Amino acid sequence: MLGIDNAVDNEFAWRKSRFISEKKYEEMKRYTVKPGDVIITIMGTCGRCAIVPDDIPTAINTKHLCCITLDQERCLPEFLHSYFLYHPMAREYLEKHAKGSIMAGLNMGIIKSLPVRLPDLSEQSRIAAEIDNLRNEAQRLEAIYQQKLTALAELKQSLLQKAFSGELTAKSAEAAVEEVTA
Repeated sequence: MLGIDNAVDNEFAWRKSRFISEKKYEEMKRYTVKPGDVIITIMGTCGRCAIVPDDIPTAINTKHLCCITLDQERCLPEFLHSYFLYHPMAREYLEKHAKGSIMAGLNMGIIKSLPVRLPDLSEQSRIAAEIDNLRNEAQRLEAIYQQKLTALAELKQSLLQKAFSGELTAKSAEAAVEEVTA
């Protein structure tokens, strides 16, 4: 069974294992999830989504997910995934319609009525690829940023240690800072 944890990072991830009996599956098989389906969280962390991978074993989704099976001759999963996550109209719509007195929630009716503008498949593919490139570049920059933060923290410790031991000079401190910030 797939749940919120499989989509919470906006990419499909295998997390907590949940199983049902074959008899229960037969009762619930209309909720079977297929490769290329787009799952979207509808409770708690509303609007998180992921594309079901090609290697998925037989699985169903829990009531906390909405599973969308697409006619891939009209809409690519990568495009819809990006649309849910980044298109201002989709984000605004989902935030506006998430309801609940204790916890935000969506339902299938709300998701079905989400306005989606579908360009032709080649444009959908181009948009999805461009968003993927931007996401990869953002992750690369974030990794560099984290490395710089780590280096600065280490520099601070080193300078403090030298300061307390009397080894620190203004020139050596400037050189160390210049090396880390370059």
